[in-house]
Formats: sequence, structure tokens, C-alpha cells
Amino acid sequence: MEKVFADKQGKAVFQCPECGFKTAFDASGYRERDSRIKIKCRCGANVPVLIEFREFYRRPVSLPGWCHVHRTEDLLEIRINDLSMSGLAFSIESPDGAPASLEVGDVLTLQFRLDRPPHDLIQRRGEVRNVRENAVGVRFSKAEYDKELGFYLLR
Repeated sequence: MEKVFADKQGKAVFQCPECGFKTAFDASGYRERDSRIKIKCRCGANVPVLIEFREFYRRPVSLPGWCHVHRTEDLLEIRINDLSMSGLAFSIESPDGAPASLEVGDVLTLQFRLDRPPHDLIQRRGEVRNVRENAVGVRFSKAEYDKELGFYLLR
């Protein structure tokens, strides 16, 4: 199932996986109900779509980084899997990949470099929001605007 992200106003952009055709549409009517729909592209493909409403766009990435866990003083090597202005998700780059030492509510300091020139160093504090089998979700603590991260996510 394809994912389409809608902004605060409910605007979303669909790109057909078959032909690459892009179109914008108003998804605000799906905010309070089931947001799984089928979109028929002009090429004839019927594409099942899940509309996600998020405050900030979440970009899939693969960025190496480090995470300092304040509760345990552990320093973990991580791989950031997705990134937004308000948080990120990562996996632990240990041999077993298990986030056993992390708990919901843990305060972290995260550090990573963006993969586009000028390869800005991003360092943010965050709180663990969820721990899944192979991923940890983090919300950044400060609501401050990070110019370098903002430009990165817009590209």
C-alpha cells in the first residue's frame, strides 16, 4: 500500500508507482475517518493508498549517527531511518540490533550528519516515544526551528 502524506491544510500529493504521474488533491475529508482509499491513475492503474496526516513531513533516510542515553550513560551507534522537523526513527547498529537498553520516556542526545553538502552536523535532544522490535521513535525536545534540517527536508 502506498503512503501519501497530507499537510495541516489537508493537501496531499499522489505519485503513481506505475507511470510516475503526480497530482495534488484535497485529502482533508479523510482526516476523521478511514484514510485508506484507492486512486485511479490516468494510466489506468488502481492504487491502494493510505493517507497520513502529520504536522511535519517525514522523510525516509539512511543516516549513521550516535545516541547518548542519559539514564544509562550508554553511547549507541545508530542508523536513522526517517526524519522530520519534530523527530526521527532509528535502529541500533549493534550486532543483534536490539534496543534493549531503551525505554519510553528516556532522554537522548542524538548526533548525525546530513548526507548532502555541506554535510551539516545536527545535534538534538529528544525523548523516546516508542520502542518497536527494530526501531525507536523519538520526538525532539525543543520546538525550535533548525534551519539546516529544514532546508534538508525541503530538498
